[in-house]
Amino acid sequence: MQPDELPEIPAELAQAIHAFLERSIRHILRHEDAERYFQDIDEIARHSGMTTWFDDQMPWWAIGRSVWNATPLPSKGFRSDTLPPPRRNDTCPCGSGKKFKRCCQPLENAHAMRLAEEVAIAGMAVALFTQQQRQAAAKQAPPMVRLLVAEHELEHNHPGKARKQLLALLDNGGLDEEQQTHAVHLLGDAYEAMGHLNAGERAMHEHIPGLKPMAAAAALHWLTSQALEDNRPADAFAHLLYAEHLDPDNLINGLLKVVSLRALGADGEAQRTAQEWLPLAQEVGDQQAIELLEEQANSTYLEAFPEDVADEEEDVQDDNILQLFGPDGATLTAITELLEKAHRQALHPVHFEPGPPDSDDDQSRWVMIMTYRDPDGIDPLDATLIRRDPDLLQNPCFLEALDAHAGLALNDKQAAFNKALARQVDRLIDHILAALPAGGQLPWEWLEHRPVLRLMMECALEQQDLQASIDGLSQLLALCPNDNLGARAPLINNLLRAGHDAEALAIAEQYPEDHLAEMRYGRVLALVRLSRLHEAEQALQAAYAALPKVLNYLISEKRKPPKLDPHGIVIGGNDQAWYYREDMRDVFLETPGMIGWLESTKKRLPQPRR
Repeated sequence: MQPDELPEIPAELAQAIHAFLERSIRHILRHEDAERYFQDIDEIARHSGMTTWFDDQMPWWAIGRSVWNATPLPSKGFRSDTLPPPRRNDTCPCGSGKKFKRCCQPLENAHAMRLAEEVAIAGMAVALFTQQQRQAAAKQAPPMVRLLVAEHELEHNHPGKARKQLLALLDNGGLDEEQQTHAVHLLGDAYEAMGHLNAGERAMHEHIPGLKPMAAAAALHWLTSQALEDNRPADAFAHLLYAEHLDPDNLINGLLKVVSLRALGADGEAQRTAQEWLPLAQEVGDQQAIELLEEQANSTYLEAFPEDVADEEEDVQDDNILQLFGPDGATLTAITELLEKAHRQALHPVHFEPGPPDSDDDQSRWVMIMTYRDPDGIDPLDATLIRRDPDLLQNPCFLEALDAHAGLALNDKQAAFNKALARQVDRLIDHILAALPAGGQLPWEWLEHRPVLRLMMECALEQQDLQASIDGLSQLLALCPNDNLGARAPLINNLLRAGHDAEALAIAEQYPEDHLAEMRYGRVLALVRLSRLHEAEQALQAAYAALPKVLNYLISEKRKPPKLDPHGIVIGGNDQAWYYREDMRDVFLETPGMIGWLESTKKRLPQPRR
C-alpha cells in the first residue's frame, strides 16, 4: 500500500461519515454559531452512527473545527469564519481539564483535513444552500464557492445557468490554475448538455489567450474532441499541437494525438505515438489509457492495403502533415521581415475607370486599374523571389496566396507572420477603397476585384470583435450587392447575435427568394423580436415550405449530426439544417419563448411538399 493510500472503509462507516458531515453542515448553515455547534457535536456524532465506530477518545471537536472552517457561511459573504487552533498551554477543548499539549493535540494533528476534503465540505454546503442562497453565492461568493455553485447547477440539469456562471468566472479571474482547468471542463460539459457546440467552440477560442497553461490545454482538448466528432482531423491535430506545447506531460495529449493521426490516415505515426506515450500511462497507472495505447502501439492498419495504394496514401499523408505543421520557422521569419519592410514602403497608386453601366439601373460602375501580374505558379513562400520583386507584397492575388499559410499561432514565428501579413492586407484594402469614387462598387464580374473582395471577406470573418465583423461584412455587401461570396449569411447571424434586429430584418428582405437558412429563419427571428408576430408567422410558413428540415432541427432539444459532405452542403438537406442549428440555436434560445413559439406555430402550418 502506498503511504498516501487508505484502506477501503466499510460501507456502513462511509454512510455514518457522510451523515455526520451532512448533519454538521446543516447545523452550521442553520445557526452559524460555532459555540452552539460544538455544544451539540457529540449528539450529532451519536445520531449519525459515528460513535459505534470510534471510542470515547475520538476528538469530535477537532473534526468539527475542520468542518466549521471549511463551510462557507451565507452571512459572511459565503466565506468561512476560520477558528484558530487551541494554543499549546490552553485548557483542552475536550473537557478533560488537561492542557491541550498533554491531551488532544496529537490526536488533532492525526485528523487534520486536506484541501480535497475541504472542497468536498464546501460542495456539500452548496448542495444544502437554499435556491436564493445559491443565486446570491453565484454573484458574491469567493471564486472556489462560485465554481462549486456552477458545478451544482450543471449536475442538476441547469446547463444554461452553469455556462453563465462559468463564463463570468473565467472572465473575471480569481481562480488558480487547477480551479480554472476544472471550470473549463465544466464549461465544455455545459455546452454539450445544451447542444450549443458551435457557441462552445467560439467561447473556448475566445478564452484560451487568457487562460493559464493547464486550463488552456484543457480547452484545446475539448476543441480537439469536437473537431474529431465533426470529421475535421486537421483542425483536431492543430489544436492538439498547441495543447502539447502548453502542457507537454499531459497524458490526454497522447491519447488524442493517436486518435487524430488515425483519422488523418497517418497510421504509422499513430503507432509510434502510442509507443512513446505508453510508458507514461503505465507510470501513472491509468488502466484505461494503458489498454488503448497498447492496442494502438501493436496495430498498423496499413498492412490491409495493397503496396501501391499504401505508398500513394503515404504521400497524401505526408502532404497533410506538412500542411498542419505549416512553413518552417526560418521561412516564416524571412517572409515576416519582408512584410515588415513592405509596411515602411509607400503603396503604388490605384485608380478606377468607368465600366459598362449596370443593365438593371443604368448606373456607371467602376473598374479597378492596378498593374499586377497573376502569381499563378509562383511559390508565395519564396523569399528570394520577393526580394527580387517586392511589388508582389502589393499584389492582392499574391497576398491571398500568402494568406493560405496564415493559421493557428502555434509559436511566436507563426504569430509574427500572421500579424505582419494582416497588417499589409489591411493597408492595401484601405488604400484601394480610398481610391474608389464615392458610392462606387467592386462588381464581382471584374476579375481584378475578386482577390480584394475575398481578402475583405476573410478579414471580416476573422474579427474577434462582433461589431468589427459586422462593419466589415456590411462594407463588403455594399461594395458587392450581388454578394457572390455569401457575406449576407454571417452578417445577418452576427446582427442577430448583437441584437440589431431591425438591421438584420433589412438584410433578409433584400433577398426575398434566398434559400439560405440564415435569410429565411433569420427573418423569422428578427420579426418575433420586433413583436411583429403576424408577419413572423407568415415568414415562418414561407421558410418551412422552402427549408422544412431547418425548422425540425432547430426545435429538437437534441439532434445527432447527419452525414456531412466536406466539400459543401445540399440546400434543403440535413447538412444545411445541422449547420444552421449548430451556429444559431443558442441565439434562438436567448429569446424567451422562441423555441416554444416555433413548435406551436409549426402545428398550424401546412405540411411542405415532399
